[in-house]
Amino acid sequence: MRVDDASASAPDAATGAASVQAGAAGAQAAPAAGRGRSRVRLLAESLTVLVLGLLVLVVHDVGYLLGAPFWTDESWVAVTTRFPLSQLPVTTSSTPIGWSALLRLFPAGGQASRLLPLAFAGAAVMIAYWLARRLGWRSAPAAVAAGLLAGIGVLLIPAMLVRDDLKQYTADAATALLILALTSELERGWARRRLAALSVAAWGGMLVSHTTAFVAVAAFLAVCVVQLARRAWRRLAEAAVTGAGTAVLMAAVYAVFDARAVVPGLTTYWQDFYLPLSRGLHASASFVTAQFERTHAFFGLGPAWLAIPLVVAGLVTIFRLGRPATAVAIAVLWPEMLALSALKKYPFLDLRTSTFLLAVTVVVPAIGVAGVASLLAGWLRAGLPGRAGQVAAGLAGGGVIAAAVAGFAVGAQPYARSHQIPVEDVRDQARYVAAHAGPADVIVVNLNSNWGFAYYWRRGQPGRRPDNAVLQRYEAYFPGQPRIVVARSRDRAGVDAALTRALALARPGSCARIWLVRAHLNPAERAAWGDALRQDQLFRFSRLIGTDGLRVVRPGGSRC
Repeated sequence: MRVDDASASAPDAATGAASVQAGAAGAQAAPAAGRGRSRVRLLAESLTVLVLGLLVLVVHDVGYLLGAPFWTDESWVAVTTRFPLSQLPVTTSSTPIGWSALLRLFPAGGQASRLLPLAFAGAAVMIAYWLARRLGWRSAPAAVAAGLLAGIGVLLIPAMLVRDDLKQYTADAATALLILALTSELERGWARRRLAALSVAAWGGMLVSHTTAFVAVAAFLAVCVVQLARRAWRRLAEAAVTGAGTAVLMAAVYAVFDARAVVPGLTTYWQDFYLPLSRGLHASASFVTAQFERTHAFFGLGPAWLAIPLVVAGLVTIFRLGRPATAVAIAVLWPEMLALSALKKYPFLDLRTSTFLLAVTVVVPAIGVAGVASLLAGWLRAGLPGRAGQVAAGLAGGGVIAAAVAGFAVGAQPYARSHQIPVEDVRDQARYVAAHAGPADVIVVNLNSNWGFAYYWRRGQPGRRPDNAVLQRYEAYFPGQPRIVVARSRDRAGVDAALTRALALARPGSCARIWLVRAHLNPAERAAWGDALRQDQLFRFSRLIGTDGLRVVRPGGSRC
């Protein structure tokens, strides 16, 4: 009987064992296949995001950027690369020191360093994608749609499209979005390493962007407020301690690298962008209204009746998706910047210095549109049976998103591939003089051309000397080349002193020429040059070369 039982049960046991092995193999194969599909999807999405970031090379005219010479505000940034690295802290002026250091990665003498703001613009697009994508959407299509809308919004916002010059404003946008993305990640899953990442981004970001500090303050404040409201005491303590440490490190970065650039003249320069709180509520309201009217086109969000509800929808969506601190941080930014403006610490809604604020703002309605599309699709799926609900939901959601993309494109159209860099061609003036000036000739450079001339003049090494007449607090000069004279001021006295020095160097009676290299002339300075040349009887023995300010003077008169 036992034999029979054994023999009878043997096939069944064998079959069962085979089934178990097959099931185990299938169970192992299924996760492996799932992991493979996940990797493929992640790779495809990553490539999509990379392409989205690289589209900055399409919406900006790269050939134009690489060919157009630096104008004055770019020249005093670019010229830092002509001084020894040890002088970077004192030559970087109000430009973040990390930005000036990154310029040294590009070849000197040309405009290739304009690729740096484009690189940060592309980074801002990709960060905006991941910020919106990882907000905790209930479906993958909604998450991807939100990411694409946010990325396209930052790509096409006019405020970023006109950021072609060699300034750190695209880095402001990228670091601001990074701070918010890391805040969202912290809310996605609380971890000390994520708190540490937020801290490093805050104080480290200040090396390339001053405005990182404002966004970081809003982010840490929002995180602490949310933990306090939730009575999450341990998390509140961790956030408060990390925030305090971050504040100390940010203060250290400011004190070591940035504080010296804050000079009284900056307050005067930005006077029109400070909230006039002392003049009363009416004046303050008029100021804010005027600033929005002046810049509203650069948001790319259409009229206020459309933009404001979309911003509200975006903040509500971020909050509903479990990111209250991220929503609060974004909402706090606007009153924070107004308060700083009232304190005369930072200009409010200047297009350049507020690029980060506009870039952050455009991400919010993009998320709002995705949220509205997701809600609409959900209602249609619930209200219509079967396949009809699915089709209607897809069409409605896709239509809303397509309309938003079209709206971004319409707003961007006047600014895409624009050529808005001011024409101040010190480069070609320097090259012409280098090719035509004789060894006895004298070169006079007006004050605001000194940085550009020092960058493009490839003979010898420029030096640096203090000059309180400019906000940079220094000017470039040319040790070892005494025949290059830099005017020390822009008024008539400075012009007269420069010309007197040039005439002495040209030796009266000789046929040496004087080359006047000039750019960024204000009306008073232009008049001062004309009056000085006429007074010294030099104007009729001079000739304008081109249209950019270069003039050659022959002190010897007609006999030369």
